[in-house]
Amino acid sequence: MSSLRSVICIVAIISKTCSPRSMKSHGTSGTLVDFTDPKVQGHLDALVRLAQSCVIKVRATPKDVRAYFTNSSPLSRSGQCFAACMLEQSDVINHGKINRELLIHQASLVNGKNSRVVRKLNSISRVCLDTIDGMSDRCQLASTYNDCLNENMMEFAFPLDIAEEAVRKMPFHLIQPNLPQELRASRY
Repeated sequence: MSSLRSVICIVAIISKTCSPRSMKSHGTSGTLVDFTDPKVQGHLDALVRLAQSCVIKVRATPKDVRAYFTNSSPLSRSGQCFAACMLEQSDVINHGKINRELLIHQASLVNGKNSRVVRKLNSISRVCLDTIDGMSDRCQLASTYNDCLNENMMEFAFPLDIAEEAVRKMPFHLIQPNLPQELRASRY
């Protein structure tokens, strides 16, 4: 995604906690993500590589990836498992357990410990734990937790143009080798 005109933090993509409006830097408060920050671009590039890996691992479709990156609930089992793969690969979920502290720590690295994003994520991530109580299916657990974060942090929704760029960067041809390039993006 190095061709993106904007960049975003790793946690913003995972938990969709940033928007173009909320990502402009305001002084030295460190409360909002600066899309022009090379450090943030590095996080984005790493996360895209992680998503590419997850597409292959779970055989995710463009529809699955688009749902994830646009804060929509997955419509398929592979979409749920894509969410699980993303959260597991980032260690936010480890052995079926949510690591809230890591999620909040990652958000604070870019947004600042006392930022609005981190304060809200701290509170909402705790509430969202209740939604997964007793779940053992890793894909359902991850998807339900991720959906809860998305529903409760809508004002930090992931920018659509960046989400669409992420979808275009995925290696769908590796799991659907006979599908022509122009049909891969539009078919789903």
